[in-house]
Amino acid sequence: MKKFYISLAFVFLTFYAFANYTTPGTGVIWNLSDLVANAAGDVSFDGSTYYINDTITISNNDIIQINTDETVKFAGATYLYVLGTLTINPPNQVIFTAQNISNRYLGVWIDNNSSSFIKKLTLEYANSLRLSDCSIVIDSCTFQYNSALSTFGNAAISLFRSNPVISNCKFLNNMRAAIQGGANISNAPKIIKNIFMGNNTLNGNVPQINLGATSAGGDTVKILDNQILQASTKSGGIGFLPIGNVYAIIKGNTIINNRYGITFNGGSNINSVVSYNIIANNNTDNNPATGGSGIAFSGGSAGNPQNTIVTGNEITGNLWGITIQGHAQPNLGNLANSDTTDDGKNRIYNNTNASTPHIALYNNTPEPISAQGNYWGTNDPAEIENVIFHQPDNAALGLVNFSNFILPVSISLFTAQWQQENISLHWKTENEVNSAYFDLERSTDGQNFIAIARLNASGHSTNTTSYSYLDQNLPPQVPVFYYRLKQVDIDGQFKRTSVVALNKKDITKLKIESYYPGIVSSSLPVHITLLSDINRNVVINIIDENGKLLSHKTEALLPGRNQLAVSLHKIQSASVYFIQVQAGSLLQTIRVIKL
Repeated sequence: MKKFYISLAFVFLTFYAFANYTTPGTGVIWNLSDLVANAAGDVSFDGSTYYINDTITISNNDIIQINTDETVKFAGATYLYVLGTLTINPPNQVIFTAQNISNRYLGVWIDNNSSSFIKKLTLEYANSLRLSDCSIVIDSCTFQYNSALSTFGNAAISLFRSNPVISNCKFLNNMRAAIQGGANISNAPKIIKNIFMGNNTLNGNVPQINLGATSAGGDTVKILDNQILQASTKSGGIGFLPIGNVYAIIKGNTIINNRYGITFNGGSNINSVVSYNIIANNNTDNNPATGGSGIAFSGGSAGNPQNTIVTGNEITGNLWGITIQGHAQPNLGNLANSDTTDDGKNRIYNNTNASTPHIALYNNTPEPISAQGNYWGTNDPAEIENVIFHQPDNAALGLVNFSNFILPVSISLFTAQWQQENISLHWKTENEVNSAYFDLERSTDGQNFIAIARLNASGHSTNTTSYSYLDQNLPPQVPVFYYRLKQVDIDGQFKRTSVVALNKKDITKLKIESYYPGIVSSSLPVHITLLSDINRNVVINIIDENGKLLSHKTEALLPGRNQLAVSLHKIQSASVYFIQVQAGSLLQTIRVIKL
């Protein structure tokens, strides 16, 4: 086997603030209109939109509040520097965007305060939200289309000695990582119930969540119940490459379609628990020599292993299940002690690659590995031996103890479909061991789930068992319903399935869901989101104001949500143009302005 190494770059350089207007520092409590009145043109308002025309500093003791829905456009290279307090809490949304998306602003820098609160903010076409020495709350925000500039911040949220709570947010199509901290900089964010998708559009070798050391005082990073979904081909899911100590809990996340799932590099400085995550199909680079692990452990030295427990995870469809290098020696399951929190319960199966197929666990170290109480896709010890690479395959390697393997609760089917005005949920299990019950959970936004029903499980079964539930209490005016199962064992341990989604019954099967922006420069495309119910072709025409056809192309649509990028860079003249989208019975025209 070829050894592979995953290198993560962490950069955080000092950037100094030079503001044209600074608030008085006398304890004022202002809104955006107050800034217009006092900033002498550095902040302006045209009746619908606020404009930040130069860098603004909020001084110590001062408070800026934005409690109404507003759009704020920043001039290029400017930013909002917060030494006092910034609170954003509108009814629906505050948008921070660029005056000209081809000349981006830097973003927001919150420095040395923990009193700020940010909710329902969309930060786009900036560099970063930079946090220095602060522990604020960021909730229900969207970070999209932000760029990479190492002198201000190198991620959508850039951390420097900060421990924020980041919850219920969306990180979409940012150029580098979504959240990042330096390798030797102590940060301990709490990252809870967020969606990460399409990040690292520059396709660098970085994960979507890119962290180094945690708090020097032993504070703990918590990455809980997030959806970390497909980004660029070089993007991993979660990565730790610390110079210093790591204390981390990674639990309940869905990590799918990345280059790799989770990676830890280090020795006894790594202290973590990785539990009850779904880590699946992380194979986008499709090169087993450079990635593709569900979980990858590396580093350490003899007698200096990682202190990591891996339990209750579903690891499937990756190029490798779990890979271990150096002297990392994670605990994958130990039934010889009285501690029940490290009893294995991982389900590691159907991971494969072309060079070394069907490897659930590759122990490329001289250390013994305890991996008891796990399920390996089979109940035959000889077949389990075939999917674990260790001492029997190479005498220089350590032995893996995979005894007391389990036959898990295996959910083979989970579906949702309309039944008149109700939704019928159906699932099947092929095997059950120590199963107590199923909680059926529903969401109307894909993020916040509530339990709507509890069904008793069969407990112990080696046969197919079917379950069903009719959801008759549907909230009105919901375009998409999301469902997942929480399967709970007798001992209280649990795992969740992937989410299934069902569109509102009368939703159009073929339509343009959204497009953005309506004003483009020569280098940026128009992004069109198109929903399709089947495989079909779509015709994209670009037409000028006189009706002349300037461009024609055909693209293939897949069932579900399709992202199209329509570029006008070959069109020289600045003018109004029309993008005509034709597919099946759909014919729609989008008006755009090219600068």
